[in-house]
Amino acid sequence: MAVQVELAGTLKTGREEISEDPVLVAGMDASYGHSSAYAAIVIMGYPDLTFQSRVEARSPTRFPYVPGFFAFREIPALLEAYNLVGNPPGVLLVHGHGYSHPRRAGIAIHLGAFLGIPSIGVAGRPLPGIEVSEPGESRGAYSEIIMEEEVTGVFLRTQEDTRPVYISAGYRTTLTQAIRIALSCCRHSRFPEPIRLADRAAGRMRRRHERNILQGDQV
Repeated sequence: MAVQVELAGTLKTGREEISEDPVLVAGMDASYGHSSAYAAIVIMGYPDLTFQSRVEARSPTRFPYVPGFFAFREIPALLEAYNLVGNPPGVLLVHGHGYSHPRRAGIAIHLGAFLGIPSIGVAGRPLPGIEVSEPGESRGAYSEIIMEEEVTGVFLRTQEDTRPVYISAGYRTTLTQAIRIALSCCRHSRFPEPIRLADRAAGRMRRRHERNILQGDQV
C-alpha cells in the first residue's frame, strides 16, 4: 500500500500529457492458470490499428488476488513479456485500472511508471466500492467515475448495445487523452483492439500449456 500511495503522490505533482499521438500502441493482458500467469502484449500501429507484433511470457504467480493490489500479481509476467518487445510503443493500453483506484495507483500507472511509457487503464469491471451511473446508449457516451469528490475516470460506451468499460488515465496521460485513444482503438468490439488480441493470445497460451501438462509435457 505504501508503494501505491507514494506513486500516486508523485503523479499528482508531475502528471504530464502526451505531446503527440503515438505511432504504436500496445495492448497488455494476462490469463491465470493454477500457479502461473500467462502474459501477452500486442503491438499495433496507430491510428490505423495495423498488426505489428505479439510477444508472450509465462511467470509463476507469487501474489494472491487481492482487489486493489492487482498490479503486484500481474506485473512480473507482463514485464517478462515486455522484455521481448522490439520497437517500443508510444502508449500502453493496460487491461486494468489506472487513476480510478482507491489509492490512485492501479496497474496501468504501475506499468507506465516502471517502463517510462504513457499508459491508459481499460477495465471491464469496477473495483469494490466504485459506483457509477449508466451512460447514454450511443458510442462515445460516458458517465464520470467520482471517488472522494474527484473525477478519476469514466464509464465509457465503446459500441452501441455493448456493456461500457471503465477508462482512466495512467502514467503521463490525461483523462481526455485516455478516452480519445481508447475509443479510437475500439473498432468493432467492446475493448480496444490491442487489448482484445492480447487477451485472446494470453488465453490460448494458458490453454496450450495446461494441455501439455495434462499430457505429461511440462514445457
